[in-house]
Amino acid sequence: MLKYIYPILLTIVLLSACQNEEKIIPPPEIFLKMPVDGFEFDTDSAELIEPIITYDIKSTYKWLEGSTEINDGKKDYLFENNPLGTYKYTFEVETPSGSDKMDITVHSLEINTFEEFKDFNDNGYFNSPEAGFHHFPPVHYPCEYDAATPSAWNGFAISKNASKTDSDSKGEFSVYGSSAADESKNFTIFKQVDGKTNYISFDEDESHVVKSIAVNNCTRTYLYMNTHFDKKGGLDYFKLTINGLDASGTKISGPVEVLLADYRPEQTAQKFLLSEWKVVELKELGSVNKLEFKLTSSHDINPESELPMYFCMDNLKISE
Repeated sequence: MLKYIYPILLTIVLLSACQNEEKIIPPPEIFLKMPVDGFEFDTDSAELIEPIITYDIKSTYKWLEGSTEINDGKKDYLFENNPLGTYKYTFEVETPSGSDKMDITVHSLEINTFEEFKDFNDNGYFNSPEAGFHHFPPVHYPCEYDAATPSAWNGFAISKNASKTDSDSKGEFSVYGSSAADESKNFTIFKQVDGKTNYISFDEDESHVVKSIAVNNCTRTYLYMNTHFDKKGGLDYFKLTINGLDASGTKISGPVEVLLADYRPEQTAQKFLLSEWKVVELKELGSVNKLEFKLTSSHDINPESELPMYFCMDNLKISE
């Protein structure tokens, strides 16, 4: 009988020891889906930064800006209505099992997305501002329009049209594709006319650094190039050149050159016709009062060329 009792007692002892053994909880880890260069938030927006923490048990949290503690010990941080600039934070979490910390960078930008614009005509665009410009603070987008000759407008129109086919009423005011940048609705389209204003400017002679813009081809321009450009001959291209100007209109920086189509490379894989939104970095232009835009192409020397001189722009980001 004893030979059965001893194994049973041993089993009970081992089970009791396992139950009494303290469970080991690993130290916490912070995870946050943040772009490589940090977050980009509009100055007038409210954005919640929400770190995810593993083994978030009996935790205490700390947000630091430099050596100053902020956010009253809360885990999530509301970044709201901060002036232009770059903000560097450190987020820390501590539990009885250990701690972790993460550096977080936020860029507060003025971003012209044009999404607040609502006064479109029945064809989904607007190119006749009474003041002669559209104002999306702190930027003026000039637009000249004469009701007697409506087709002769020039400058910047606001549009919500996106299409891969042309039409008499909308093709001139459409971006090639399915939407504005970042799958938004509105954008601006620039029509170049020789001798007319081809720049945007800042309020009251201010100067700013433009971090970037997004560009794409106008539907009508895209379709023309797709039909009329020589894709094998190695000559055709369509280029946007951007310069920085001071308040007097004198060039002070640039150029930044952006190819909207290029069939000159020898390698077929390197030939292209832009058909989606492309981000163009402009910080190298420095602090400017105006941004000048100039469209040129391989067809400029042909007096019979009917290449529509347009490009589409969205998400103008001012960093300083």
